[in-house]
Amino acid sequence: MRWYLLLVCLIVTPAFGEGAYRWVDENGVIHYSDVPYPGAERIDLGEVQTFSAPAAPPPPSTAAPESANDDAATQTDQYEVFRISQPSAEQTLRDNSGTLDIALDVQPRIKRGHSLELFLDGQSVEGIPRVTTRFTIGGVVRGQHTLRAVLVDSTGEIVAETPTVRFNMMQTSILNPANPLAPGNQPRPTPPVRPQPRG
Repeated sequence: MRWYLLLVCLIVTPAFGEGAYRWVDENGVIHYSDVPYPGAERIDLGEVQTFSAPAAPPPPSTAAPESANDDAATQTDQYEVFRISQPSAEQTLRDNSGTLDIALDVQPRIKRGHSLELFLDGQSVEGIPRVTTRFTIGGVVRGQHTLRAVLVDSTGEIVAETPTVRFNMMQTSILNPANPLAPGNQPRPTPPVRPQPRG
């Protein structure tokens, strides 16, 4: 019990300042006090020990990193698949009339409010259907060409873009008599029919 009292006194050090006093009364009871008492023994408590709790770490930020936000923003309106499936890359086509069949692979299908734009050799192709994935264009001359398609929203912002496809168009020379577009192969106009004189 005496050791317990001493331990309590040591724990409650600030109450005694720099020292404490101990004495035993006539009944054998041990007393402790921060005030001197006749015949009391001075107890040197030494330097008061203190404890400083470590600083709490800052709460985790709930905001996503900027790069993650940017990625999420760019993926909001994107398509899982958007590519030109016809013509295929480096394909060589033969068509003397310059007709080109085009097929697009779009998954999911073109969303409401989005429209298609097509670029042949970097130039916008006018008159194409805006929500169709298969169509034909004309006037493609012989030689090497590039084809690219984009999907834009109602504000004109690009939401998806295909890789550029490079292909070749082979045509018979315009000077070749076998070419239906050669000058000698053009259909001649039908002469007007003159009415027969009445007899």
